[in-house]
Order: sequence, then structure tokens, then C-alpha cells
Amino acid sequence: MLSGRGRFFMGDEEPFEVGPGEMLFFKKGTVHGMPDTVEHPLFMVSVDTPRRDPRDIIFVDPSDGRPEGFVQPRK
Repeated sequence: MLSGRGRFFMGDEEPFEVGPGEMLFFKKGTVHGMPDTVEHPLFMVSVDTPRRDPRDIIFVDPSDGRPEGFVQPRK
């Protein structure tokens, strides 16, 4: 997290607040997300290794976005 604060969930854990300077790690296949922004502007960097296939992204609520717009395809 670079700025802002948000409530994050992963796996079966209760949601918890994360903010600047914090880093999260979790295994592939772990259901996770940030349903609430607590403080704006919220800016974070996400690194997937190996690179994530956009088809691997599933939005719990489809109105939140589309996988094609979340991860840029390789050119």
C-alpha cells in the first residue's frame, strides 16, 4: 500500500484494515479483495508472479469490473 487505507479480506480471515507501508502475501487461488476504501486516495501496487492470466480474475460482483480491464494483456 502506498497511500490511503482499506479493508481487505483473504481466505477465511475476517476483514482487516491495511494502509501505507504494509505488504500482503497470499498463495495462488486464495479468494481476496478490498471491498471498502477507508481513506482516499487509495493507491497500491500488485505484483503477480508468475504473471496472472486475465481469465483467472473473478469479480464477486460482476458490476465491479471485468477481468479484461483489470489486467493488461501481453502484446
